Amino acid sequence: MINSPTHALVRQIPHSYTDYYAKKNIHISYGLAVRQQEKYIQTLKDAGMKVSSVLADETKPDCVFIEDTAFIWENHALITHMCPEREGEQKAVEEALKHTHTITHIPSVARLEAGDILHTESTTYVGLSARTNNMGAECLKNFLKKFGRAVVKVPVDKCLHLKSGVTYIGDDTLVTVPGWFDMKLFDTEKIIYTLEGEERAANCMRIPNNLLVQEQYPKTADLLEHFAIENGLQLHLIDTSEFAKGDGSLTCLSLLW
Repeated sequence: MINSPTHALVRQIPHSYTDYYAKKNIHISYGLAVRQQEKYIQTLKDAGMKVSSVLADETKPDCVFIEDTAFIWENHALITHMCPEREGEQKAVEEALKHTHTITHIPSVARLEAGDILHTESTTYVGLSARTNNMGAECLKNFLKKFGRAVVKVPVDKCLHLKSGVTYIGDDTLVTVPGWFDMKLFDTEKIIYTLEGEERAANCMRIPNNLLVQEQYPKTADLLEHFAIENGLQLHLIDTSEFAKGDGSLTCLSLLW
């Protein structure tokens, strides 16, 4: 598989995460969110990954969703430019990455969040969404030129980020929601579709010989279990309920390289 990460960077959960969503009449249990993140981190460690952490920023309620702040390829990190309410989350992440990665920035007029970036074996896809504009997509394309990666833009209008509705799980297979994207844009042969009412199950996470799926969506999890067995993978069911309330899921919670 193209993406065989050995390291993960996560971010602690600010108490403001629950307060922010409470104002929107969304109840999040801070204690349960912490326990869910702990299981997620332990699963990464059990898979042989080295995990490091960035302190929470109480002024940035969504900072636990660290994936959006940077895009990493080999020993290079592209620092993103985020939506106004999240702009600034990148600072601590850049500080953590600068010791191991060459840092590149994008212009402030560009908008790019890494939840909109998806890789298959030969192609990188970038979602044109409410969080990523065409200039941001062009910045990603220019960044990846030196690595010889083809970049394809994908319109996103039914979910927050591209990877909210489609992820690549290796072995030439995508998991996605029926009707959400033009699948002719993708170069993979095999597609697993989420079942009705389980659209969020499309966000899965493949790390070497392991497949993480969200346990709240059991019908789709059964399909993914068959995939894991067929491909010799260890399946991990992870409860992400308290992060789903903030429009987050598995890939949102870490930066991998």
